[in-house]
Parts: sequence; C-alpha cells; structure tokens
Amino acid sequence: MMKKQIRAWNGSNFMIFGFFMACVAGILINLKVDKSKPEFKPESKLMEKLLRDVNSLKKKTMSIPTPTQNCHFATSQGRRSYQEDRVTCDLNFTIPLSGNGAATLEVRIGAVAVFDGHIGSSASNMAARIFLDKFIVNLNNNSIEQSSDLKEILKSSLVTTINDIDAEFTKARTILVAFEYHLYAGSTAVVSLIYNNHVLVANVGDSKAFLCYQKEISHENGEGDIFFSFVVMPFCAASFGLFAKELMSDHNAHRLDEKARVEASGGVFKSILDFVPLLMGHFPMTRAIGDVPLKRYDFLKAVNPYGIIADPEVTDWLSLTSKDEFLVVASDGIFESVTPQAVCDFLNEVEDYSNPSLLAHQLIQKAYLEGSNDNLSVVLVPLGSRDLL
Repeated sequence: MMKKQIRAWNGSNFMIFGFFMACVAGILINLKVDKSKPEFKPESKLMEKLLRDVNSLKKKTMSIPTPTQNCHFATSQGRRSYQEDRVTCDLNFTIPLSGNGAATLEVRIGAVAVFDGHIGSSASNMAARIFLDKFIVNLNNNSIEQSSDLKEILKSSLVTTINDIDAEFTKARTILVAFEYHLYAGSTAVVSLIYNNHVLVANVGDSKAFLCYQKEISHENGEGDIFFSFVVMPFCAASFGLFAKELMSDHNAHRLDEKARVEASGGVFKSILDFVPLLMGHFPMTRAIGDVPLKRYDFLKAVNPYGIIADPEVTDWLSLTSKDEFLVVASDGIFESVTPQAVCDFLNEVEDYSNPSLLAHQLIQKAYLEGSNDNLSVVLVPLGSRDLL
C-alpha cells in the first residue's frame, strides 16, 4: 500500500543540492531510531495497572477467529462480565443468476454484520445465527435473472431480512408473554453488503460502518510560502493519510428527525447529564431489533407506543475507488473511547498489513486501554484486493 510518493528533482544549483543533502541526512538519522517496542518494566503503580488491564483484556478476548477470505474480526467482552456482541461475516458466498436459454452464472457477494445486544444476548445471538440463511432465502424468493437489477434486489432483500429477524424474535408475543419468557433483550444491527466494487450499509441502532480512504495531507504551514513551495516541497515526500468516511448515522435523540418521530408516537426522552437523552429514562436508541416491552407486539401487529422500530435505514450503493483502503464495521463499544478517525489514524501508522485479524485485535486493545467499558467488536475488510469482492 503506497503511503508516500517521491517527487523527482532535476535542479543543479549547488545551494539547493546542499539543502537536499541536509534533508537526506535528517531522514537517515530518523531511520536509525530504534522503533522496536521496548520491554516494559513495571516500575510504577501506573505501569502495573496498565499491564493488569492488558492481561485482563487478553483473558476476556475471544480467540481471533479464522477468517473467511479477506474477512477479519475480533471481539471481546471488555470490562463487562458478559458478552452481548455477535459478529457474522462471509465475503465469499455466491448466488446463481439464470437467463433465457443462457448458462447459469454465479455472482459473488460479501456480507459483514455486527449485532450489539442489550439486556442479554438472546436477540443479538438469534440475529447473527439466522442472518445469512434468511438473507439467502429472501434472495431466492426473488426471480433473479441476468437481466435483473441485482443491486436493487440485494438492497430490498437485506431490508426484508432485518425485518424478518425482528419478527422472528417478537412475533405473536404480547408484553405479558415477553415478561413471562424474559424476552427483554434487543440488539442493534449494522450490515454491509459488498458487490462488484460497490458497498451498501443497512443500519438499526448505534453501531457503525465507515471507510478509511487515502488522501494527501496538505502542508498548511507552508501554504503561500514561495521558498516552501519551490525549494522545500520538491525534495520532500508527499504525505498521505487515511481519513474516515462514515456511511450512516446513529439512531438516537441527537437526530432531530428521530427524536420527532419517537415523540410523535408517545415516547419521552430524559436527559442525564451530558449523555445521549434516554427514551423512557433508560433506552439510548430509537431503533432496535427485539425490545418487545417497548414495542408491545400484539398478534403480529406492533402497536409501538414508544416509537421504537426495527426498520433499517439503507444507504445507496457507493462505488469503491483505489483510494479506499479499509471497510470498518464495529459495535459502539469501540467508539466509547476512540473516534472513527482515530481508527483510521491507527491503521495509517501500521507498516505490516499481512495480518488484518491481528490489527482488529489491536484496535480492540486500543479502545479498551483508552477507557471503553462496553463489549468490543470490530470487523476489518481490506479493500486493496477489490477484485475479490
């Protein structure tokens, strides 16, 4: 992956040559700096605490799973005493396309999904377990031919699948039945589909999906400086960074449209300090799978007196470019302590991309050490080999 681009120099002026040699000398000095990780010695209580935190995370982190092709993730219960996150990922399943008298073709599809459960893991566990099967069933229910608008079929099938999962968890259950069988649980859902160098995201709740894309870093301190522009810049490498491009927005009361929709249904938000306003004083999201007591499903018809719905918001298909380096899909626990841009900054500093599953584990460790108290899950999809997608 190219991060720097060397610009050619054809000048012959002696003074400029001397400046160039000084630049080279500085670079060589930097190269001699030992970048190997030091061996930490617990010489202080602070360092001892840091090491305890790292060891605690290692014990709580599930073993990094064997990835499917080009799909890498890690998940941990973090500082929680239980794990409610669930992840499913398959970037290598195919669907058949038939045609009038033509041979059947197979099209490769990628799917990445993170389900962040709350009040137990029953909703997130069911969602992760049945998502791919239901999605394929919904695709098969469509008459898919080579002349079909496959992108629209994929999009509509994804929406149907998420609604089916919610219905599966809540169907024909009144609020009394929900309490009798302890069906209090709910879950977010963020699902990304990848097809033919395009990506689409469906979202329910506050998990996130975003791209880390490559862009040249502007040298603001030198802008407008003739010496900088014509003497310094020709000898210096152009710097590139990774920048976050969020693909969706959270469903909570900070969104005025969501707040208005919920309040129109009778929901009431209560603010506690500077945190996200909580629906009915305890629920931070305006959309979720499950949460039967807040939806009051009655004979397959949701009354929804509090405005909680499971309808996903779905983006348009976005064309991937050569600048797009990673697709990141993660639960909100990651973002308790780091921002999407901080994730991209971390990935930009990495020199070895040969083990993205390890990078996912390191991202979890970073979020944990910086203070996250929630479950932690992240999926990294390297986009450098987009022909696989």
